[in-house]
Amino acid sequence: MIHLSYWDLATLSVLVVLLGVLLWLNGFTHVKQFAWANVRMTAQLLLMGVWLSWVFYAENWIWVALVGAVMLAAAAYEIAKRQHYRFVKGGSVWIGLFSISLTSLLLLVGVLTIVIEPTPWYQAQYAIPLLGMLLGNSMTAIGLGLDTLTRNAVQLRAQLEAQLALGKTAKESMAFIREQSLHTAMIPVINMLAAAGIISLPGMMTGQILAGADPAEAVKYQIMVMFLIATSTGLGTLIAVYLASKRLFDERERLQLAQLQKSA
Repeated sequence: MIHLSYWDLATLSVLVVLLGVLLWLNGFTHVKQFAWANVRMTAQLLLMGVWLSWVFYAENWIWVALVGAVMLAAAAYEIAKRQHYRFVKGGSVWIGLFSISLTSLLLLVGVLTIVIEPTPWYQAQYAIPLLGMLLGNSMTAIGLGLDTLTRNAVQLRAQLEAQLALGKTAKESMAFIREQSLHTAMIPVINMLAAAGIISLPGMMTGQILAGADPAEAVKYQIMVMFLIATSTGLGTLIAVYLASKRLFDERERLQLAQLQKSA
């Protein structure tokens, strides 16, 4: 594998700076956020690289679990942060954490113990990268699903209350909004699956090939990951949308939009 130096990365960062200038000259108003996102990404990855190098050699399940917990907490926070309307008292964080943890962790443990079978089964080399890929894609889908659900619930309040007044249940009145939320969440996943292999070479496969792995073996790992991502994002979004829908109504099936607060 050909190693990159930090000077190589610094040189490439000039391209991002030039892009930021061009965006600013053309009226893009979020240049600061774009720049901060790049700085944050670089710092996070460098820190994770140092930390994971130590964790890989430590071969201790406690450190693997700690890395996983930090990743889960960060994903739940990002899900809530991306909502235009959030549930009060940290409800969006807890919904995101529960839905993303339940699906990603169960699938991760299953594939490690049944399919890949490393020794030990929690080996950091496999567990942490796989968890990261599952969380990254699930976080995006769950965030889109929740945002669509809460936005539509606020915008269509009159229609929802009219249907409730006509005798429909909370589940029946929310059916269309739930369908829209699932559609919005799953479209990026479907596009990713459809484009894989012909339009794009996915990250894990590309990384293994660059590291010198046999392309045929890299393809098998990538297909496995794609199946896991599709399952994790779909189930996670279903759980999150269900929990959020339940939270919007009280025990007498009355719409409770006071549970939502607009993000600053």
